[in-house]
Amino acid sequence: MARPTVLLDVDNTIFDREALRKIEGKLIDARFGRGAGRRFGELVEEVRKDVGWGDIKETSKRFVRGRGTSDSSSPLAIFLEQPFEEFWLPYAKELVEYLASNFNLVIFSDGDDIFQKKKIEGLGLYKIAKEVIISRAKIDLVLGLSKKYQGKLIFIDDRPKLIEEAKKLPRATTIWIKHGRHAQEFETANADLETADLQEVIRYLKRTF
Repeated sequence: MARPTVLLDVDNTIFDREALRKIEGKLIDARFGRGAGRRFGELVEEVRKDVGWGDIKETSKRFVRGRGTSDSSSPLAIFLEQPFEEFWLPYAKELVEYLASNFNLVIFSDGDDIFQKKKIEGLGLYKIAKEVIISRAKIDLVLGLSKKYQGKLIFIDDRPKLIEEAKKLPRATTIWIKHGRHAQEFETANADLETADLQEVIRYLKRTF
């Protein structure tokens, strides 16, 4: 029998994106002047509405365009230079190690091939996971995963919409990590497990699989 496959998200699932965002705002202020970090944050949300996710590269382009310059490398560099390994959520490392030892671990992340790839590399996930999937529209990929992977599928994610899509698969178990902005916007995702405690995720998986 095939090992269950875990589709593990990164931002606000095992990685504290909210904590990093606060630091990034301060660094942008330091480099571009007071209020620049707040403006960059506003542009992130503007881009999120336009393209469906927080595209840092596109946000950087809009930021420098608004300042009358075309060099987007400077704000983008702030994001690429961060010590990503310092922003694991509590017990996230233990969860990743447990998943890698007991399941077919696949990193399944929203993002681009620049910032998100750099983040995943910084966390060492390329070395420990069987596969890494980075997509700008990963919800669109969910239904096709049952054809790609044999056996049971386990989705661990902070996005209720992803959980909702995953629940359409007959072999799927869903775990909603209640951290970040989605946890503030939704009371429930109707997942098999809903928690902010990654230790509880480990206990649940040990009981269930």
